[in-house]
Amino acid sequence: MELGLAMTLILFAGVVRGYSGFGFAIIAALSLSFIVPPLQAVAIAILLDFLSTFPLLKRSKTTINIRLIVPLCIGMLVAVPFSLYFISTISESSLKTFIAMMSLVAGTLIILDLRLTWLHQRHAFWAGAISGFSMTTASSGGPPLVTYLMNLTIKTSEQRATAIVFFLLSSAISLIGFIWIGAFNQGSFITGLWLLPAALIGNVLGQKLYLSVPNLSAKTTTAPILIGMALLMLISN
Repeated sequence: MELGLAMTLILFAGVVRGYSGFGFAIIAALSLSFIVPPLQAVAIAILLDFLSTFPLLKRSKTTINIRLIVPLCIGMLVAVPFSLYFISTISESSLKTFIAMMSLVAGTLIILDLRLTWLHQRHAFWAGAISGFSMTTASSGGPPLVTYLMNLTIKTSEQRATAIVFFLLSSAISLIGFIWIGAFNQGSFITGLWLLPAALIGNVLGQKLYLSVPNLSAKTTTAPILIGMALLMLISN
């Protein structure tokens, strides 16, 4: 029964990403936290995000902004040890609250649609560090990085390719860290593989939904879902 519920929740997260292009990992972590320990939920969410995003790498290799991806990844690598220490010492209840708060912040950032014109490529290290920390602790590395990239004067294709490569590397490093601290085991890996088809099917359904009902803003779709699930988690916790 729990596996069926998990598949349904992951399918839903996949639909959201298929439609809007983001939000899968944090929604997956939030959803799974209702049925498994939060640290395991984050690990599985990151695994699913990694596996389902990997096929996008081939198309992104030619448009990566190398001058940007390098400091982003350095910042992420510096942040990972701190994030691993954080999740190793925090209680399950506190980690659930933290994941919910990160989701709340993510939803709020989408609604505010901040235009931080002072951001520059020289801030890439710190953007990578914040996103890397958020990814490892709550699988919510997307909103900080996307907010940063959208405020830079680079091509949309470069933004997308750089984000894809960063998230793949960040997910891989996070999973290695989880294995190192004993938070990711064979059971989590097998569970992730069982849930992967639901994530992929959700992607396809979300894309079809976008073709049928295009141009719905993330402010009216993804953001309310993130905020609503975060509030539900905070209330139930």
